[in-house]
Amino acid sequence: MKMKSGIYQAESFMATPCLRIGLLLCCGFFWNVVHAQSVQYNVNPDSSVRVAYGTLSKDQSNAAVSSVTGSELKKTQVATLTNALAGKLPGVTITNTGTAPGFDDPAVLIRGQHTTLNNGILLIVDGIQVNSISFLSPDEIESVSVLKDAAALAMYGARGGNGVLLVTTKRGTISDKPHIDLNMRYGMQSPTQLPKMASSYDFARLYNEALQNDGLPALYTDAQLEGYRQKKDPYLYPDVNWMDELLRKQAPIQDYTVSFNGGNQTAKYFVMLGFLNNQGLYAHTDQEHNANIGYNQLNLRANLDVNLTKTLSAQVGLGGNIQDRKFPPVATATFWQNMLTYAPNLYPAMTPDGNITGTAAFPSNPLGDLLKRGYQSRHDRNIQMNVRLTQQLDFITGGLKVFGAVLFDNLLQNRYDKTRTYAYYEPIWTKGAGGQDSVYYLQRSLDTDLTVVTGGDYENNRIIFQGGLDYGRRFGAHELGGMVFFQQDKYTVLGNASPFAMQNLAGRLTYSYRDKYFAEGVFSYSGLENYAPGKRFGFFPALSAGWLLHKEPFLQNTEWINYLKLRASAGSVGNDKGAPRFNYNQYWGVASSQGYYFGTGQSWYNGLVQLAMANPDITWERSMIYNLGADATLFNNRLSLTADVFKEYRKDILVDLSATTSALAGYTSGTMANLGKVNNAGAEVAATYRKDAGAVNYYFGGQFSYAHNTIKESWETPRKEAYSYRQGHPVEQYFGLEAIGYFKDESDIASSPVQTFSIVAPGDLKYKDQNNDGIIDENDQVAIGKQNYPEINYGIQAGVSYKNVYLDVFFQGVADKSVYLNGYLFQPFINNANILDWAVNGHWTPETQATATYPRLTTQANPNNYQPSAFWVRNADFIRLRNVELGYRFPVNLVKKIGMEQAKIFVSGLNLVTWDDLAVDVDPEMLGQGYPVLKSWSAGIMVKF
Repeated sequence: MKMKSGIYQAESFMATPCLRIGLLLCCGFFWNVVHAQSVQYNVNPDSSVRVAYGTLSKDQSNAAVSSVTGSELKKTQVATLTNALAGKLPGVTITNTGTAPGFDDPAVLIRGQHTTLNNGILLIVDGIQVNSISFLSPDEIESVSVLKDAAALAMYGARGGNGVLLVTTKRGTISDKPHIDLNMRYGMQSPTQLPKMASSYDFARLYNEALQNDGLPALYTDAQLEGYRQKKDPYLYPDVNWMDELLRKQAPIQDYTVSFNGGNQTAKYFVMLGFLNNQGLYAHTDQEHNANIGYNQLNLRANLDVNLTKTLSAQVGLGGNIQDRKFPPVATATFWQNMLTYAPNLYPAMTPDGNITGTAAFPSNPLGDLLKRGYQSRHDRNIQMNVRLTQQLDFITGGLKVFGAVLFDNLLQNRYDKTRTYAYYEPIWTKGAGGQDSVYYLQRSLDTDLTVVTGGDYENNRIIFQGGLDYGRRFGAHELGGMVFFQQDKYTVLGNASPFAMQNLAGRLTYSYRDKYFAEGVFSYSGLENYAPGKRFGFFPALSAGWLLHKEPFLQNTEWINYLKLRASAGSVGNDKGAPRFNYNQYWGVASSQGYYFGTGQSWYNGLVQLAMANPDITWERSMIYNLGADATLFNNRLSLTADVFKEYRKDILVDLSATTSALAGYTSGTMANLGKVNNAGAEVAATYRKDAGAVNYYFGGQFSYAHNTIKESWETPRKEAYSYRQGHPVEQYFGLEAIGYFKDESDIASSPVQTFSIVAPGDLKYKDQNNDGIIDENDQVAIGKQNYPEINYGIQAGVSYKNVYLDVFFQGVADKSVYLNGYLFQPFINNANILDWAVNGHWTPETQATATYPRLTTQANPNNYQPSAFWVRNADFIRLRNVELGYRFPVNLVKKIGMEQAKIFVSGLNLVTWDDLAVDVDPEMLGQGYPVLKSWSAGIMVKF
């Protein structure tokens, strides 16, 4: 590889000396083994495990891999595939980052947090790295596998350290006739929980109370309060529930798929077409001049397997989706903030004549933003294609194959917006001649025509070339397998002059003896363009072993043990995410603040200044991962069990040296070095028990995972007190002041340490003086609560069937997680914001000080109360009744009379009940801020011809 002017130019693989030597060594190994006399070894596909770049038999694989089928994911009707994974895979954490239709792409963690930088995982679909799997359909998926330990990840080299989700799509099967599957489902969605906000009367009387606490005169008169209480006139005394004005009670979601599957010994095919429509909660829209937020998705998948000759086979795959989004021309977060925080008496939603209201200070009437500003839309087109050829080399020796593949991914995004500004009418409240209150409306702004805006295209392309050798043989009691391949990956983003590129030489060697002792070695020698010449390639090896104990004489006669395997692995993996691009180059910039005067006119010239210091030694993070696991089936295969424990040591994490470097050095922040360290450890277990009892069949089981990390070296800004350092705590641990109650009275304030954030009054939060210096300041911050992601994830599932009727129930939960409440919803009256019922009912007063759950009310910013503190950090553990499905399978002899093979109807529910200990009436995932988490009921039919 070479770097010229910051633009990557990939030379051929053979031009890289180290890679060339590595390939020759691997080819030499294969040349020695292919001449041995043996029989070909084939993996039983029914017991195969998806691993990096291929499959292994269940017995042969010693890696920590968990999988879930597409049919299992199909049970949960969600608009994005990633949400269906919640609670399904041990070690996987799914976190909602937003739930708006078309923008719901949750964050995924595998075995918790590994680094203080980017913990993003690697997503692979049929060998292609993608940015998201949320827009796939469950009906096109054979399985989703999570790869967790070094034995599973090392072949991905410097990219796999945070874990991999491996998606395998469906392929055709041999059958005597084509099979057609038709799935139809329709559901209605509603919020799991919406915040409860104050009415105009409560808002006005409590606003007066807050003003009194601030030493200011009341704003609302007794007559006005009585008008709000009695709701005398909706225009003189408006009482607007903005959620009622803008939201409908329910919104539909529907999905339909049809697939074709079949083939013979020569060719097999799988073709699927799917459609998803997910409508939003916004009311009164017509989709022509304004828009409900909504999302349409069309999915296509076509996979073909062809035996071109007796020894040459081809796999061709074509997949993709079309995504269309429509939404109001205001950011969803802003729209919901306005809807939730606008005071109910700010102004009526509309004038008596049906015009939109507003004021100069609050012109963005949420109803006007929804109905009068037009709409925006986004249109995405994603295409994936892969072609793979495999040639058997039986003329050399049985079991040897050579393969080559080309994989391509393209994403194109564009926009079409029709927007305008609208006139709003400001209510002016006056008193008439008789002293009666009245209101008139003054027009502000003007209506404009709809303006069309298009363009803003975004496009990226990824092209991958792969080629290598695959081998599998049996030598009496010995089995030997191996694979070696090379991959070239190039990723180009429109407008980015420098493409991303990767090269990877990887291999796998497997060995087993007497079908009960197994060993595996894998390696990757991979390189990335982001690092300095001579520093771009690294070696990542891993070893693993397995032992089938149930085949040993001392267990062979143990009837209750059907299968028992112990496995262990250790190895090295890298993580390149989070590294700034080309940090080994020194960059300079023009700064107006650092220049000089020159010439007779004393003109000012900007100076050329040094930016972040270059680091020619910058490299990827490196992990050493150890894993112990066991797999078992017991009691006549009724109980299946798998368990893992792991330990990870992550080093070479990039840290910003400016945090520990004197400003006298003269350079800006961003100077990076590989000095950080994080340790991570945990355990996972999954179990399922199944029993048939005559006409009744039932099962129950679940999965549990725990991952805890500790920052070992952070190189953070020096702090006065040792307890304030983030080092020694988990990544993203909350820090703040320890709240110890409320100030009771002025004497309590006078006898307490000096408060440095603001002047305090009775009812304000009181903090502990951690260092006993008599001052409350930032040096009193300590670790509070937990971190903002769960250390524990679990799922519990059970089901029962009687003849043709079945019931499935699934619970999903998290624990050891904290959330921070200090946002706009929890700061009433700031900028005239409405007040949450939590604060209405629990705020401090002299009469309620013994039972108060919220500080005194204030109209001021109050730096003391809104300091980061333990008061705002709350336990976010929860468990949801994630899914319930009740269905009926029609008797086979009945459906065959009308030309069907199988048919069933069902009803299902999603997110029906949530249990939490938040003590605030908001959903524990989204905290009531933004588009809500949804629950739904749906009905569907599945038919197979």
